[in-house]
Amino acid sequence: MKIEKIDFFQPGIIVVAILAFLVMGYIGSFNYRFEDPLKLEVILTVIFACIVFIIGLAIVKYKIDFKQTKEIDFLSERLLIALVVIALLLQTLNLVLIGGIPLFNSVLKSNATTNIWRIAYPLFLIMINILLAKYYDRKYLILVLLGALIFGLNGYRTSVLGILGSSFITLYYLDKISRKVGIAFIALIFLGVMAIGYIASQSIATQHWTLNPLELIFYRAAFTLEVFEKIIPLAGSTHGHILGMIFSSGSPRTFIGEYVLHYTVCLTSTLFGPVYLDFGLVGLTIQMLFMGIFLGLIYKLKKGIGIGIYSIILTHTVIWIETGPTDIMIWFLYLLGLILIVLNLNYINLNKN
Repeated sequence: MKIEKIDFFQPGIIVVAILAFLVMGYIGSFNYRFEDPLKLEVILTVIFACIVFIIGLAIVKYKIDFKQTKEIDFLSERLLIALVVIALLLQTLNLVLIGGIPLFNSVLKSNATTNIWRIAYPLFLIMINILLAKYYDRKYLILVLLGALIFGLNGYRTSVLGILGSSFITLYYLDKISRKVGIAFIALIFLGVMAIGYIASQSIATQHWTLNPLELIFYRAAFTLEVFEKIIPLAGSTHGHILGMIFSSGSPRTFIGEYVLHYTVCLTSTLFGPVYLDFGLVGLTIQMLFMGIFLGLIYKLKKGIGIGIYSIILTHTVIWIETGPTDIMIWFLYLLGLILIVLNLNYINLNKN
């Protein structure tokens, strides 16, 4: 198969990303965190989750198809540009009201995800990808870079990865990625994520890091998988409490830190940790099956604004591999995908053979 014919961003990339994260964590467990490497139970559980995800994809691939897709034309170019600019202005206002740049101050960072940010980030993310998907113009890449910079000042790598990653995938499916642009974009994503993670870690007054930016990535993977390792014996013990916190109030990651490590700390626990702590292996199976089916359906609807929506959801699912699906704001992005599916229900073709 020629490399030009490979679709690098089909939903199966999630499995590749999960396994890559597992390998990075295993390597990191030797060098930076553990006296012993990751337990076999962790590795087998992650592999099991990947298999279930693949089954979900297979169900969609061989049983469900769309005869055509519904065009959505009510979003004009001017409206999309205006909404992108509004989102940038809101985030700028957020930084002003916070009183500084959270990237360089851990105290400010802890208060950076305000209600203004919760509106500004998804608004920018959605509108910039739809703008690229419907009305691509090279000049709009300036808005992408500006957004990555302004939201990156909040000190969270996920914002930069979300903006640059989703925009890259949108451009990929628009066939606007030349070799030079592709290399530059990937380098920018890699360097941006490393730089923000490293700068933010150095700004924590109570911690003193000696790891370089690359070592820090392996350390974070190892630590996150260590948290999941500690969750496995506690399977199902929170009885849906974390799920309830996601869709109500509170901080699920802080709760996980208190429940698992017994001290107040905001923890990432992998894509599998929260659901495993709430519902055990059964919950993990349902979640991964759902994600496989859902991403498989959205992938088949990647036309017009569907390209932008698929790019957003795929990128943030990749991000969840480390952070875990504990943000209601990101579940809102999944809701966009659900709306897209509902709008196209009339075009579904079930393959019964």
